[in-house]
Amino acid sequence: MQMSRGPRLLSLLWLASFALVPAAHAGMTVYGLRDIYRLRFQEISFFIFLLIICSFLFKLIWNYAVTGFNLPRINFRRACSVVVLFGLLMLLILTMISGIREVLTPGAWRRQGTSYRLNDPSQEPARRRSLEHLRGSLFEYARAHEGRFPAHDFVPEIPDKIWESPDQGGSHYIYSGGLTTNDLGAMLAIEPLNFGDNRFVLLGSGEVKLLTGKEIQGKLLERFGK
Repeated sequence: MQMSRGPRLLSLLWLASFALVPAAHAGMTVYGLRDIYRLRFQEISFFIFLLIICSFLFKLIWNYAVTGFNLPRINFRRACSVVVLFGLLMLLILTMISGIREVLTPGAWRRQGTSYRLNDPSQEPARRRSLEHLRGSLFEYARAHEGRFPAHDFVPEIPDKIWESPDQGGSHYIYSGGLTTNDLGAMLAIEPLNFGDNRFVLLGSGEVKLLTGKEIQGKLLERFGK
């Protein structure tokens, strides 16, 4: 008596999961995929695993529900096809919803990592305070170094946490080294790109201003030239 294709596929999947368990290497050189490819492989493997589980459950539920009715039973292959079809339809619906949301509220959302967040004006005070904390550390450093700001954002005098902006990923501020307290109009630090077109900047004078992307680009061209 041969096994059906569904249980056979599940058995192979369980065997593959045990075979791919990483082994412990005691100080030995290990060659493998780059992290980004490894993460993508894990995501795809997890998606395939969920697809198989959902198809198997759908097959059991359908065959149990049609008992006593004049409806055909389905095998694992057909159940998998139905699950994939419903998944594509849900993806289409979600894409249409996100597209309509962007059309109705243009520029209201900004990307942060792999997700999007609403450009809420109530978040501006927290963003300003975070940049003001960085300003305090930078000017304290400048007072101890004859008015010179740090040459880069990895100086040990300023903790790494100070350089992080208040977003989900803790993105670092865009810092411009080589400035002094005499460069009053130069941009010392800028919020990351994931805060949208309107971003807070810290000037050499200590002022925190909200500038558009074009204004930021213009100031950068003034300093570095075309």
